[in-house]
Amino acid sequence: MLALFLSTTLNDKTTEQDITLTDLEPASINTIKIIRSTANEILLQRENGQWWMHEPYHLPANEFRINTLLKLPGAHSYTRFRKNEVELERFLLNEPVVSVVFDNTRIDFGDTSPIGEQRYVLVNDTVHLINDSLYQQLQTPATFFLKTKLLPEDSGIKAINFPGYRVSKHEGIWKVDPGLDISADNITGLVHAWRNADAISIRDYEDSDNAGTVRVELEDGNIFEFFIVTPPPQLVLARPDIGLQYHISGDDAEQLFLISGYDEASPVDLN
Repeated sequence: MLALFLSTTLNDKTTEQDITLTDLEPASINTIKIIRSTANEILLQRENGQWWMHEPYHLPANEFRINTLLKLPGAHSYTRFRKNEVELERFLLNEPVVSVVFDNTRIDFGDTSPIGEQRYVLVNDTVHLINDSLYQQLQTPATFFLKTKLLPEDSGIKAINFPGYRVSKHEGIWKVDPGLDISADNITGLVHAWRNADAISIRDYEDSDNAGTVRVELEDGNIFEFFIVTPPPQLVLARPDIGLQYHISGDDAEQLFLISGYDEASPVDLN
């Protein structure tokens, strides 16, 4: 039966190595919608040159993972069948589990090929066989496509309130209140670490007890408050306001606190 399918491959004058799923250029794409039958829909949009997720979260998207998605429309097509000449059920394309829509172009994902790590997809009226490199990512939680930074890019930090102490800038000089035996370099390093803090993964927030909060005040007036779900070295910081929690690597976690081993003293008065 497979030989019969292969015999229906489309005839065209394009060289085999040049055939791709679509003619879409990544730079021209402004909207990506990921439709999953077993999970929530993901909507991503390009705004002023930056990608944002609008469903199910309204947050900056992970540019690296979006760029990986943008390679799909230009994926090489190894084999092609006319849609009306095959049984879509044989390719699991009659009711696709995952579909990706680039602007107005929809790509449905079907079954894997029996002769290799490739997958059948449907674009318009044609079934294609492509390398199977995206399907598993498209099945992951929506948080996989979010930016992993804890704070916005190029954030100007004015103060950070930890359980037991506060770090703030006064006339260009960073100080700790109450006074701790901490060097100026260590304080500067702390602020730098928070400005560039990056999670190794993001997950949905799980409501639980916490060991205090870290409150970061930015120069633009924005405030970000993180619950300490798990202290270093297995640091987990949660933002219940957006329903997410950030998992930080052990090395990075230690740099986000001035006091080695983490201090669970009562937070300083923020008033």
